[in-house]
Amino acid sequence: MKDNIWWLLLLVAGALMIDNAFAGEWNDKPVMCEQREVFEKTMVEKGEIIFSKGDMLAKVRTKDGLSDIPAVLDLRIYINPQKNTFTIAEFHKDYNSVCVLAYGENYTTLGTSS
Repeated sequence: MKDNIWWLLLLVAGALMIDNAFAGEWNDKPVMCEQREVFEKTMVEKGEIIFSKGDMLAKVRTKDGLSDIPAVLDLRIYINPQKNTFTIAEFHKDYNSVCVLAYGENYTTLGTSS
């Protein structure tokens, strides 16, 4: 009977460890933010045009720390089709601020013929 309890405890501990191994974690990633007008001027200078956009649900900081309720932010993807550059940004309407999540080169649109 004692052996069965130890096996059961070992099984439960193993299941908990496997569950934790597949759990995601929140990380802090630095982003660059600027007022909307300055950001849009930069996009014009880079020759990047807005390609697509959507409503993004994002975890944001409040005065009390990370909010449990996601904010709805305007996600925007800009591309320069001649240079194949891109910028992915989020627009914070309440602050008139745009934060760059990523930018780069070798942009490719999938599902189209070249």
